[in-house]
Amino acid sequence: MKKEHSSIKRALYFAAQKHDGQYRKGGRVPYIVHPVLVALSLSEYTDDERIITAALLHDVLEDCSDVSLAHLQEEFGQHIAQLVDEVSLVEEEEYATWKEKKMAYLEKIKTASPDALIIVAIDKMSNLQAYFSALREKNENVISHFRGTPDDYRWYYAEIGNILKSALGEHQIVKDYFEISELCKKENPQ
Repeated sequence: MKKEHSSIKRALYFAAQKHDGQYRKGGRVPYIVHPVLVALSLSEYTDDERIITAALLHDVLEDCSDVSLAHLQEEFGQHIAQLVDEVSLVEEEEYATWKEKKMAYLEKIKTASPDALIIVAIDKMSNLQAYFSALREKNENVISHFRGTPDDYRWYYAEIGNILKSALGEHQIVKDYFEISELCKKENPQ
């Protein structure tokens, strides 16, 4: 009998509803494409339905004001909600600068579980590729929506890589993260 992936289906529907009307930075691509790509890419590294479900939901706490941690716990259970929380920086305070906000996120993920860090790795690989692709193509419409400079982003993604390596060691996802990071740097030298 085929295993029913009900939490994945529910998460896809939930995320599509919550991200409805949202678009990727500076583009016309519906935002839901990003969490779907993250979940799909993540499925190359794990078949754990809870991690894939959390990947589909990874941005709802940050980007959807009508979603709370309690709401996620009620809908998807404690473990999935916890994974989403571990990869989210819900702004309870204002950050003075882009770098201050990113430093807060880096501090948060230093204590994240390995399952959460796998989501972080895929999410950041996707974002890294989108950012450096926009730079390469000189897509000012997309670039203008990013608050940091190219050097800021190089620093940020290097720090993410250091955290991943420290926590996950030689996991294939860490190797792939560094490979993509290096490709982006080579294509966009400063």
